[in-house]
Amino acid sequence: MPVETGKTIDFNRSMVDNALTALRDIKGAALVLFLDAIDDWSVWRARPEKRKIILVTHREDFQKDLEPLKENLKAVLRLPNVNLTRLGRVKLSVIMAVTDGVIKNTDRIVCLTGLPRSGLFDTMMALDLSAENEVFSTRCISRGLMKKIRPPVIDTVLGIALELSSEGREGKAVGTTFVIGGYEKVLKLSRPLIMNPFKGYPEEARNILDASLHETIKEFSLLDGAFVIREDGVVMSAGVHLDAALEGGGLLPGLGSRHMAAAGITDVTDAVAITISGSTGIVRVFRKGKVILELEKPNMP
Repeated sequence: MPVETGKTIDFNRSMVDNALTALRDIKGAALVLFLDAIDDWSVWRARPEKRKIILVTHREDFQKDLEPLKENLKAVLRLPNVNLTRLGRVKLSVIMAVTDGVIKNTDRIVCLTGLPRSGLFDTMMALDLSAENEVFSTRCISRGLMKKIRPPVIDTVLGIALELSSEGREGKAVGTTFVIGGYEKVLKLSRPLIMNPFKGYPEEARNILDASLHETIKEFSLLDGAFVIREDGVVMSAGVHLDAALEGGGLLPGLGSRHMAAAGITDVTDAVAITISGSTGIVRVFRKGKVILELEKPNMP
C-alpha cells in the first residue's frame, strides 16, 4: 500500500478544497468522496462542511471505523466488493444515494474519486442530476418508488448482480434478470419455465436481505428466466419468463431479448429490473422501460 507523504496529503487536501469550492459555486447538495483512494482522513475530517459529505467505501474495516462519525456526515455508503472503474463507482454511488433518500434526483453534486489504495484523489466530477443523461439517469427514481421498494433491497440485488457479473458461476458467464416490486402484476404478465424453487419456504428463509440466501440465488441464476422479488426483499419466484413487450419496439437497439423483456415489464408495472448480460457482463438497471444505469463488468477483486 502506498505511503501518503506530506506532498500527497497536501495534494489531496487541495483536491478536497477545490471540490468544496465547486460545491458552493453550483449550490450543490453533497460532496461524494471515494474514501478507499486515501488512507489519511485528515484531509476531510476537519472540514466544517462535513454535513454535506457522503463517504463511499468498499471496505468493511473502513465502514466500522466510520460508525462513530456517521452522525456528523451526510451519509456513509458501502459498495459491493467488486473492482469497478472510477466512473462505475460514481454511477453506483449516486444511484445508491438517491435510492436511499440521501440526495434527491434533482440535486447538484460533486464527486471526488481515485484508484483504490493509490493514495490520491485524482478525478473530480460535478453533476446536475436533473439534467444528467450521459452517465446515468435518476429521473425515474422517484420518491414514490422508494416508498414502495425498500432501498436496501435494490442495493443488495445490485451487489449480487455485480458479483455474478465479475465471478460468473461454475466457470461460466451468467446472464439473468431480477425484477423488484409490483410482483402481483409482474407474475400476471409472466409464466413459469420451471417449478418455482422458492415455493413452500417461509418468507424469512427467502428474503434477499439475508446474506445466507445469496449463494442460493447465485446457483439459481444459471436457470433460464427471471427472479421476481417482492418490495420488501422476499423472493417470490425464479425461472420466470417475462411476457410483457415494450411498446414501440426497437427503443433499445443492440440489446437482446432479456433486456427487451426487462424494459417491457418495467414499462407496464411499477417494478425495477436489473439485468446481467451473459455475453458482456454489463449490469443494467431498468425503470419505466428505460435504462437508467449501466455498469461495465467489474474486474475480480
